[in-house]
This record gives sequence, C-alpha cells and structure tokens, in this order.
Amino acid sequence: MKVRRAFGVFALVMYGMTGMHAQQQQTDLSKPKVPLVSVVGCATQMSDGTWMLTKATDGVESKVLFMSAKEIEEAKTKPLGNNQYKLLGTVDFLTKEDLLNDPHRAEFTRPEVANATGQLQNGRKLLVKGLLITVSNEKRLNLVSVQQLADTCR
Repeated sequence: MKVRRAFGVFALVMYGMTGMHAQQQQTDLSKPKVPLVSVVGCATQMSDGTWMLTKATDGVESKVLFMSAKEIEEAKTKPLGNNQYKLLGTVDFLTKEDLLNDPHRAEFTRPEVANATGQLQNGRKLLVKGLLITVSNEKRLNLVSVQQLADTCR
C-alpha cells in the first residue's frame, strides 16, 4: 500500500515537472500577446457614451508609444478605411472637465492636478496608438496616445 502511494506521488510530481517544462518551452516572450498598433480614423461618441474609432484604417504594428512628427504628417494624408474599433481608456484624452466628471476619476483626481489632453473630440480625424484587443468579432483599442489630425473627418 505504501509503495503504491509513494509511486502515485512520484508520478504526480514527474507529470507536473514535465508539464511545467513544456509550458516554459512554449512561452515566446519576443512578441507581445497584445500588439501595440497605430490607426487613423474618425472619433465617434455613441449615444451610450462609449467612444468608437470609425472609418478606421487597419492597425499597423508599432514598437514605440510616442508619435513622431513624421508619423503624424504621414497620417494626415492617409485615406480612411472600413474598420471600427471600440476605444478603451478614453478619459485621459478628453477635456479636463470631462475627466473630472467621470465618477471613478473624480474620486482620486484633484482639479488642480487633472491632466487630460483634449485630443479626443467627436467628429475629428485622429491618429491613435493603442493595444489591440480582439474579442468575439469586436476590435478594441486600449489607448496610449491620441493626436488630432483634422477638425473634420474626411
């Protein structure tokens, strides 16, 4: 009986170690699981308050969070596309007043230190960078930077 139990414990330990080794071999850290992409499109605020990037281009993978002057100039002449992305993490890119009106942010943000860019405005052509999240036929961008390209979206 003790021999069986000892063998069972030994088998479980060996199986667990083999599984851990296989999992370590499968992990490729050279490419992020959620890519950072750059997209041009139209800022659209929906009736429920959510923000979408409509008439958007395909996402182009990027290695840097910031936008260079060259990238911004090239984006201004880029034609719009047929994609649509739900925008996440928008409050920092709205106006200071909008940021302070957000009930979650108002809890820990004092008006004198509120920092919002004001770049996300309805109907404007934008260049955005964000983490691309694809979930059940919906593309989402968790924003890291937003730059207005034009006052209208054409």
